[in-house]
Amino acid sequence: MPGAGRRGVTPRTLPASQRARRTRAGAPPARPASRPASRQVGAAAGLWTCPRCGRTFRRAHLKHRCGVGDREAILAGRPAPLVALYRAFERDVTAWGDVEVVARNRYALFRTTRIFTDLVVMTDALRIAIHLPRRVDDPMFFKVGASGRKVSHVTLVTTDAQLRKALRYVREAYDMAIGERGGRR
Repeated sequence: MPGAGRRGVTPRTLPASQRARRTRAGAPPARPASRPASRQVGAAAGLWTCPRCGRTFRRAHLKHRCGVGDREAILAGRPAPLVALYRAFERDVTAWGDVEVVARNRYALFRTTRIFTDLVVMTDALRIAIHLPRRVDDPMFFKVGASGRKVSHVTLVTTDAQLRKALRYVREAYDMAIGERGGRR
């Protein structure tokens, strides 16, 4: 049956004809459309906490992988200067406030309730994508493109000076993400 899975059939996965039959039969939906207010986090409506992993998101039932991964695993076998750059980046960014670091394979996502930057640990550089509300014309960015309502700026960082310059833009992205906590923008 389409939509059948380990949790059962949800109204969104049923074909329209089956949804209509369920409605006519007076059957309640398999799962409520939204979580009760008691499951929402903080005073800001719209924030939702995954009951499995405890992570907070802007939308209820946002598809995600539970857990935050192993940040040390992305650094395993990397050259010491690259590890030092990553550690400096993470130390500075997490010192700004409530920042969650989600690590998978070679990448780390930095988020509040929204990802504001992501980083890939390459063999000789950190590839940092910074999600800003505006387009920045700076030669440090080798790729700039729209990503939804944000503009993603990508740079490679191999030195402390490049890292300091990139962190100015990362801070702007972080401030934007923090400012959006009360709702979607």
